[in-house]
Amino acid sequence: MQVEVLKLRNALGLLEGLTKPKVETVETTVKVRGRSRTKVSKERTWPVLRNVMLQDGRAVATDLDIAVMVDLPEATSGRYLLPFKQVSKLLTYVPGNQEVTIEMQGNTVSLTWPEGSATYATESVDDYPVIPEIKPVMRHSVSADILVPALVSMLDYCAQEESRPVLCSVILLLGNPLEVAAGDGFRMAFKALTVGWPSSDGISSILLPAKVVDTLAHLWRKAPRPMPDDLSKVGGIAELVVNKGNMDIEISPILILVKFGSVSMLAKTTQGTPPNFKEFIASAAGNAAQKVQLYGADLERALRRIAVPSKDKQPSVRMVWTEDKMVLSSEAKEGNVETTIPVHTFNGAGRIALNMGYLQEYASGKEGLITMACTTRTAPVVFTHSRSPLVGMMPMQVIWPDEAPPEVKAEAVEEAKAQAEAGTTEPRETDDDKNETTEQELDSQEEPESLTL
Repeated sequence: MQVEVLKLRNALGLLEGLTKPKVETVETTVKVRGRSRTKVSKERTWPVLRNVMLQDGRAVATDLDIAVMVDLPEATSGRYLLPFKQVSKLLTYVPGNQEVTIEMQGNTVSLTWPEGSATYATESVDDYPVIPEIKPVMRHSVSADILVPALVSMLDYCAQEESRPVLCSVILLLGNPLEVAAGDGFRMAFKALTVGWPSSDGISSILLPAKVVDTLAHLWRKAPRPMPDDLSKVGGIAELVVNKGNMDIEISPILILVKFGSVSMLAKTTQGTPPNFKEFIASAAGNAAQKVQLYGADLERALRRIAVPSKDKQPSVRMVWTEDKMVLSSEAKEGNVETTIPVHTFNGAGRIALNMGYLQEYASGKEGLITMACTTRTAPVVFTHSRSPLVGMMPMQVIWPDEAPPEVKAEAVEEAKAQAEAGTTEPRETDDDKNETTEQELDSQEEPESLTL
């Protein structure tokens, strides 16, 4: 097989990130003494996934959850496995206008070009997993320029723990308009798009794992722009360069296939019922008792000032506002800092405590006005900014200076007395005993309230 170096180099660049050896746990049922059965878990490795497969006019890479196919018309006959890491590095130093000849013999692949040659050991082509065919129940076409950035804007709000796959996913809510949402249990985000996607066949939402969204974003950034069928309808060269056109999407109960230009991505979707983040945020914003407007740049600078290096896992920011100013403060064993920024408030003074890290991530790079809506000290605080998604954050429960620390319940005191009278040298520590700490110690243990999902 012969292919232009530049074409092969570009195809491999699109497949980056999917060529790592996969280790998966496989459960098998075995007989014990010929009668009873038990399940045994074994780890299975897939070293063949380090390679890219050239076959049927495509270059293919997969990690068993996501498969990406790039059109490569030269690969129309035979099957070839290319070690991704080695071949990608090699082609970096081969002129793009030259042609490379690829041959495969057994578990060895060789590449030859006018100025040199290379030979690599690979796995058997028969060990490469078969890419399944999707049986779609619905199809739709949507603007990649609108959908992909919206999906990416949700990634920061996905959970990191793989044990919660639904919260590790971005949710597509089908309808007019199309909507996206995500949440990790402490934060949530929601955005309505300017395009529609009507639900059908009982499918009203699609859950895309965070890695699927990340892979789609990588492909969207690097893939060649698809040429429109009718060039006469294009508004000009600038529009042709900027607009990547529509992506065609097919959905089955467990798979999603996305196509645009020369690239296709087939991926597993997350199975489960997503939380109703839209209603949660809308309810909190609509019932807000207080609203505060402030400039994003002011908030970002203020947070930098008060960010005391701390060993606290969940440092908090206390926000206290009056009609025209807000005092932000952080308190930790290592030190206390406060600063003041101008604000405009509705419905009087108020206060709330939020997670420092979450608030810093939200404020980063935001210019112009941010509106913060608060309902109660335990309800989500909803942030609105320009065209950014609506973001809700669960507040942190702290002890304010004018509040008394939690009281020890009478029952706990009586129990401690009874233990002492019985000769117990180490009375059992109760939950209320744990709460009998100084205000500063309580601050060091603060955690944000979790969403009820």
